[in-house]
Amino acid sequence: MTITSPALGPLVAVYGLVGHDERLLVVRDPDATAYRLPGGLVRAGEAVEDALRRILRTQVDAYAAHLTFYAAVELREQHASTQPSVFELALLFDVTLSDPGAVRVDHGDARWATDTELRHLDLRPTAVADRLRTGAAACEQPWWPAQS
Repeated sequence: MTITSPALGPLVAVYGLVGHDERLLVVRDPDATAYRLPGGLVRAGEAVEDALRRILRTQVDAYAAHLTFYAAVELREQHASTQPSVFELALLFDVTLSDPGAVRVDHGDARWATDTELRHLDLRPTAVADRLRTGAAACEQPWWPAQS
């Protein structure tokens, strides 16, 4: 009898919509060309809010004073036909930092982007970037399914 391992479910990630003075915080890793929202994967056994607080401290040396759930985004990354697709369930939170002026990074780049700058930045994931650029990102629509 052959036993195959079950397909893995989606990865769970958490990202912050960190705003200050009508600008949004975006970060870029040292080896990347695209920007993204601060965030990353939730570790096994870790609470989602704890993960975002940990990641903010690690990525931009900032502390979250307040977190509010904003939306869940289903992301799908297609690979070559020999590799399975990767699914990510990204949880977005509206974040208020205790001291936005203290944001700094040791590796990579962080910047406060205006709405105009967001239109021209290479921001990933695309599904999130498109909603932010068009103003379609609204907490009244908390579920953003993957595009088929």
